[in-house]
Amino acid sequence: MSTLKYSFFKVNPIFPEVMTSQGHKLSHECSPHFHLDYDFTLVTSGILELKVGNKTLFYSPNQISIINPGYVHYGKGVGKESLSTRNVRISQRFVHQIARANHPDFEFPLLFSESPIFSTAMVTLFETYFDLSRSDDSHPQEVSEMGWKLFNSLIDLSSEGKPNHSDDRRRLSKSIEIMDSDIGTKLTVADIAKAVNLSEYHFIKKFKQIFGLTPYSYFMQMKLEKAFNELIKGEKVSDIAVKYNYSDQAHLSRLIKKHYGYTPVKVKSISHK
Repeated sequence: MSTLKYSFFKVNPIFPEVMTSQGHKLSHECSPHFHLDYDFTLVTSGILELKVGNKTLFYSPNQISIINPGYVHYGKGVGKESLSTRNVRISQRFVHQIARANHPDFEFPLLFSESPIFSTAMVTLFETYFDLSRSDDSHPQEVSEMGWKLFNSLIDLSSEGKPNHSDDRRRLSKSIEIMDSDIGTKLTVADIAKAVNLSEYHFIKKFKQIFGLTPYSYFMQMKLEKAFNELIKGEKVSDIAVKYNYSDQAHLSRLIKKHYGYTPVKVKSISHK
């Protein structure tokens, strides 16, 4: 099992907390993983089979999938036609900033439904912003106007700002907050278990039941996601390795190649095309 190879990562300076990418002729099933951002994916050809928790969902061309931050998922293309996608990832901070301005009654974090978005108008907005944000010929005002239209429309689709996390998920959310705040340290599973008042054994068991990964795997992937996001934005690999407490630059480079399918040099080159 391998990661799905997405190409042409790009961040438009108008919206530095939004990243676009696209995948063409995706043929491999990806390993279970999660994102730190809200992930919106438009299927442009083929069928996407996506597993989120204990749900299996299917998305056809001109349908948009939404993955909430921290939700472990994996997917693959199925059917005769090869899978191609367009992807927009928006940071939690930016989504919540927009939502608080327009919907002060919402509860946070926002939770979106995983049901496919069928709206023709939404797909048109998505594709228009995607193309404008990635073109060197687009006027900044066009990118800005279309971006705000898309982001506001997507946020309006959230489940009325009322997340329905399970009690156990809420209880263990503190452990993820600890991971996030201590991301650059040598945090141990025992440290986290103690902080949430559970034995290490019961913490690992409950965490994997709820999130689909062991606490250690989740923490390592969180670090790698943060490192990858900074790489996309142009930070030096050596600086990222130090910031997130990797043993050295070569170690981080190997992990990025293994997980994302590209070397850091390649990631930086395709993200700034």
